[in-house]
Amino acid sequence: MQSCTSVSNLAATGKQIGTADDMQPTAPKRIPLDDAAIEIWLARLDLDTDQVRQCEVHLSQDELLRANRFHFERDRRRFIAARATLRILLGGCLAIKPDAIALGYTRNGKPFIADHAASVHFNVSHAHERALYGISKSSALGVDIEYLNRDIDYSGLAERFFTNREYAALQRIPESGRKRAFFSCWTRKEAVIKATGDGLSLPLDQFEVTVEPDAEPRILIFAAATQRIPDWTLYAADVGNDYIATVAAYRGK
Repeated sequence: MQSCTSVSNLAATGKQIGTADDMQPTAPKRIPLDDAAIEIWLARLDLDTDQVRQCEVHLSQDELLRANRFHFERDRRRFIAARATLRILLGGCLAIKPDAIALGYTRNGKPFIADHAASVHFNVSHAHERALYGISKSSALGVDIEYLNRDIDYSGLAERFFTNREYAALQRIPESGRKRAFFSCWTRKEAVIKATGDGLSLPLDQFEVTVEPDAEPRILIFAAATQRIPDWTLYAADVGNDYIATVAAYRGK
């Protein structure tokens, strides 16, 4: 299956963007995945002022207006960095300039490339100072990344949104590993929802996934008869100790 052009080969801006083998702020890092038809990239969002200015040239006027509406400079910087990196990656995939890409949105808010919606699938997630990107020419994708070092009521969230068996599995995990297990389950479920593009019209408690962080990420049960488990593959993405991420690939009709 054909994969997209790597960002290191992109020349649409007239200069080298960087290699994918380091973690410089302006160079996304390619995350290995057991599927050559799916590219996963991890990018830093903690850029300095000059780097943010370099990113701004890739954005559309609507995106620049949106960026300037953020109240906190931190949020503005993260948005600009994340959106510019997305455009650079998609530009490399389609061999067009990043600022020439026209993005559209489904009624549930999932972005797509207006002129190439049928040829390239992609999805984006960001947390704290990292952004995760999935790109494929063969599978609908959902990606989710979460920052582990934050205080949340994960037990309460699990009781509210997980299935009864997922919640019970979480409670059986020792307290020291329960927070990471929660985020493992959460990213698996969020990635699936994002791949469908249905948003919360597919409730989190209407399907079941593996919970344990070291377990193979899999869908165990779908309540909806319209979904077939064999159409789905989940992957754990190695994004470092402070983050956790899952990629969901859908190959059904």
